[in-house]
Amino acid sequence: MSWTILLGAIYLILACWWISHWKHLRPPGLSTLALIGLFLSRVAMSWGYGWLHHRYYPGFNDSWKNFQQAVELAHWWYRDPQGLEEYLRGRLHYLLYLDFLGVYHTFWQSSGHYVMLGLQLIFNLFSGSSYYINCIFFSLLTLPGWLRYMELYRLTIGMSTPASLLWFHFPSIWFWFSGMHKDALLLMGLAFLGYHTYRLLQKLSVGRVATGMLLSDGSWIMLSLIGILLLKNFLLLMLLPAWLAWITAAVVKQKWPALGKRFSPAKIFTWGFIGWLVLGLGISWAFHLHPLQVVAERQEAFYRVGVELGAHSVLPPLAFQPDGIDALRVLPAALWRVVVLPNPSTQHVWLQVLVQLNNVLWIVLLTLSLIWRSNSISQIHPWLLLSYWLALAYLLLIGYTVCIAGAMVRYRALAEFFLLAPSIQILYHKHIKKNKIFYFSGG
Repeated sequence: MSWTILLGAIYLILACWWISHWKHLRPPGLSTLALIGLFLSRVAMSWGYGWLHHRYYPGFNDSWKNFQQAVELAHWWYRDPQGLEEYLRGRLHYLLYLDFLGVYHTFWQSSGHYVMLGLQLIFNLFSGSSYYINCIFFSLLTLPGWLRYMELYRLTIGMSTPASLLWFHFPSIWFWFSGMHKDALLLMGLAFLGYHTYRLLQKLSVGRVATGMLLSDGSWIMLSLIGILLLKNFLLLMLLPAWLAWITAAVVKQKWPALGKRFSPAKIFTWGFIGWLVLGLGISWAFHLHPLQVVAERQEAFYRVGVELGAHSVLPPLAFQPDGIDALRVLPAALWRVVVLPNPSTQHVWLQVLVQLNNVLWIVLLTLSLIWRSNSISQIHPWLLLSYWLALAYLLLIGYTVCIAGAMVRYRALAEFFLLAPSIQILYHKHIKKNKIFYFSGG
């Protein structure tokens, strides 16, 4: 134990020293002290996330499962490398050739797990197989994503550094995206996609772009799309129409200035989004891929997994046929689930109270942002429209497919993150900064 604490302290000091020298990644207005504080807050909550799940939910947390499986695979490799190689080859053959497009224990369902497993294997080489030291590595790996969000929202809605820090530390966002889980990597992938798309479109709008800069932004965009595909492939399918609509709005503004003057980017985005969405649905129907059928199958698969694991908060699946009319019939029930977060379990009541307090705070902030909103929809930046679509579509999908209340709380954090940004921005500038409740230079 003592050597683990010493090694962890050394890594933590080295990480703080390294990030203090970051120049390119650091947004304007973020001091070295604030940058290190942001990193340390992620590490601290990552430790809290690991401790709480190990203490109250042993056997139900993917973060600890990935870590333990990585340790077991390393031991297996030392004992019998040939046996491990045969196992991996057989597993890949099954995933890639026998059940590639299924809905239950498939390649696309497991790819995010394998990404995290690979990371844990690498971390363990340097941590001596210590979960809590791995948390330091993971927090350092995902820190650039938070910095990219700070810069992206500064450029799109003028969000200040203190407002961004307040946003990042909203309870559910701070807790779930600090944990050593694939959701933090997914959020980072979306950050790099949004930031580099914005930067590339800005460069193209002012004329010629150097080949090196074009390749740099294009490479980051491709890596982000591949990462999102591996971590949550269905999220990429929901994201693509809105992302392509954002690009369409920028191209229309540049190539046809008359249209760009007559219609705002938000209006062009909206029509482009409708067009790309209809095209995507048409392609899926042409290939006999019925989205509602997939949703119904995923719900059954999710329910089956919950029962098999013996999860305490399993909810009964919504009974609906995979057609539009029946899906609309159960829409109120799906929305009720994902907004109210009912939990049939009587275990760990104090944790459920904390979840509901966070839920009430989230709903209050969203309501206040609608009351305080001053900009019309036509003035909203396309990135915000993209994030709103992604959040609302994701919430609805959770309501239709997720049958475990505890999992629903974690999955919903992504939607909370994007929907809260304007609320925190308005709250900070109208009330917190005005009354000097939380303010420092650069904010």
